[in-house]
Amino acid sequence: MSEPSFIPASEVTRKDRVIAEETESLFLPEWEVESTAPKPSPETLIPENYTPEVLPPTGEPLRIEVDYERAFAVLDALMEAYEKKALPYSLDRVRLPHDPRHMPKFMERGSVDHANFLFNVCYYMRGGIKSNDAVKRMAAVFDQRPDLFIPEVARDASIDEIIEVLSANGLGFQKTVAGQWVENARRLAERYDGDPRRIFDDVRDYETSQQRIQNDGKGNGFLGFQEKMTSMIIYYLADDELIEPFNFPIPVDLHVMRVSIANKMVQFPDAPFGTNLFTKETLATLRQLYYRYAVERGVNPLRLCDAVWLLSESSCGRHPGNTTIEPLRRQHRNGRSTYLIPKVVDERDPAQRKAYAESCAVCPVQETCEYNIPGTQYYVGGNLIIRGERRRFDVRPIDSSSDATLF
Repeated sequence: MSEPSFIPASEVTRKDRVIAEETESLFLPEWEVESTAPKPSPETLIPENYTPEVLPPTGEPLRIEVDYERAFAVLDALMEAYEKKALPYSLDRVRLPHDPRHMPKFMERGSVDHANFLFNVCYYMRGGIKSNDAVKRMAAVFDQRPDLFIPEVARDASIDEIIEVLSANGLGFQKTVAGQWVENARRLAERYDGDPRRIFDDVRDYETSQQRIQNDGKGNGFLGFQEKMTSMIIYYLADDELIEPFNFPIPVDLHVMRVSIANKMVQFPDAPFGTNLFTKETLATLRQLYYRYAVERGVNPLRLCDAVWLLSESSCGRHPGNTTIEPLRRQHRNGRSTYLIPKVVDERDPAQRKAYAESCAVCPVQETCEYNIPGTQYYVGGNLIIRGERRRFDVRPIDSSSDATLF
């Protein structure tokens, strides 16, 4: 798999780098590498009349409104469906990234190796690749080079050998990740005896976790870890019973943002369709909303995270209105300048009707979901947009006794 290429270093601004750190995105840091993507041939040039669906930034801050009553009702419905294992949660294809079937074959569960594997998986929880794919590919890395998951060994590894093994297993952003891998291994080895579980010794709240994990640019914490990754490592270690659980804001990613915005739990009154809503203010607002819900409802944040993430990952992307066509294919990607066009929604198309039956028709919150929010725009260019209002099809849901899929 070729390394994703983005905007040349000469075009990166200080503001870009600040945004990258604050949103914990893998997209912007990689712009520091000069683009080496092959140029499109004359036959595949982007049409002159092409208008990107992502609007150019205005420079104005987004006005965000939270509808707590609606948000709590939506999340109550999701939690009820999740706890009852209703559709889509009962389907075999609905799996968490760290499902045992995705994990390394030769790793002892409950061990320090298990904790270090989950710590390193977090490098690929920042966009650019689907989480389930990231864990499967990282599992292959572990099975080939388990020594690289031992901080006392990895701290002395060369950047080039980590780049090589990541590349060989289809994991991108190798230069960025490899540098963080080595330096964070050093910090783990020196500060926590090479065991990520020890980060949480005597820790029972999110604020203390942040102080130990979040990179402050002064040598404290870990490279690449801000609010989302702090929540991410708490989630993984607590969910696999490697540390004692406690209340924390769930990790806010594409899936949490998509469910929240599509169901109008949060709204952006001044932002037209196509506005990039992926900002630090959006992330902070949603972290606060979900933390408040979990505390006030007495809900386990681990299960809240599962209910929201699994819904979007397994179903939302299947709605035809969330499908994006990439005419020039992956090899001609150019970050936010990539040629992407939305698929035309056609309720008469049998394939689209099947996709709808496997997604929105089985969704426990389909009555409150109003918008299409495509994942490809996020994974390719780091943009989170409302594409438009969600088209409703007149179709029956899939048979709950089957697990047929479109893909």
